[in-house]
Amino acid sequence: MPIESPSNIPIGNRTHSEFIVCQDFVFRPSTVDGFSHQIYPDGSSATVVNFKSYTQSISDPERRLFDFLIRKLKPQSANEIE
Repeated sequence: MPIESPSNIPIGNRTHSEFIVCQDFVFRPSTVDGFSHQIYPDGSSATVVNFKSYTQSISDPERRLFDFLIRKLKPQSANEIE
């Protein structure tokens, strides 16, 4: 039996509240405003994710989260928007 939400719609069918887990980071793709990958002088790296009201930096040495966000959100460059 599927778990029901308060509106009696199975949770698996509610895409507006879809949570994703990647690199021990849990988020809703619909709330992501932007993201970038930073490499620091000491060799460590992180993916920086911007949301509506805050910024989160997640250790991402193999770019797994960054590459996932590229595939999932399919961002456009500034040149493509114009």
